[in-house]
Amino acid sequence: MREELRFLKCIDHEVPIQIDIPDSGDKFPAMLLVHGFMSSRNNDNHMLARISKKIVEAGIVAARIDLCSMGENLYSRENYGMKVMTEEVKASFSYLQNLPYVAENNVGLLGHSLGGRLVFTCSDLPAKIIVSLNGAINTSEPLEMAYDKFEMDNLGYCIVHTSSGGVELVYRRFFDELKTTLNDNIKNFKNPILVEVCTSDPTLDPNISLNFIKNCHMTNVDSFTVKNANHTYNVATGDFTKLNELIGKVVPWISSHIK
Repeated sequence: MREELRFLKCIDHEVPIQIDIPDSGDKFPAMLLVHGFMSSRNNDNHMLARISKKIVEAGIVAARIDLCSMGENLYSRENYGMKVMTEEVKASFSYLQNLPYVAENNVGLLGHSLGGRLVFTCSDLPAKIIVSLNGAINTSEPLEMAYDKFEMDNLGYCIVHTSSGGVELVYRRFFDELKTTLNDNIKNFKNPILVEVCTSDPTLDPNISLNFIKNCHMTNVDSFTVKNANHTYNVATGDFTKLNELIGKVVPWISSHIK
């Protein structure tokens, strides 16, 4: 596997994109992997990197980005919101399409958590497939998130504790844009969709994904569940059993639908 780290232009800043490429071959399908809320491409015990490695072993390019102000993305945290992150996903998708070793009509999207919401929001892109992992995919409904309203009212930001144990600042823009970016884009997406959900997820209500699966009435949606796993598949404990279970189902599905 070859690895390339590049920085692509988006609006008035740069988006870091880590591209993992199979060792042999000239032209590959590709997946863009989008991390979740207050995370990064290498956070959560390198969860997306582990998924990326297995995707590449299947003969597919896998790219991971750092969204606004996270990881190596140096854009101000004050800009952190759905509008900027949507533009970053779209710019990254276009960038992947135009790489000489990527088959431009065979690029898919995969998002975890808030990343799932982003890839559903970006389903107006010509994606070959879309995959949601424990995604906040109720894009037509407000996403209810608890935060310290006193801090927000008095400071203009609040402190949040992330799933990986970090402490971050979130500004009002993020919560405002959760409301102003509501959409039904996914209803017009005709290519294959895979929705995975951990049924005992304590972080994001599993019913968000379960209700989509039940009520979407879309024949292009496949799904499966993972039991006894938290929002990030227990990887913080160093036990990768559930992540490997996920990978064992997701990667073959990707491979069979993107090529």
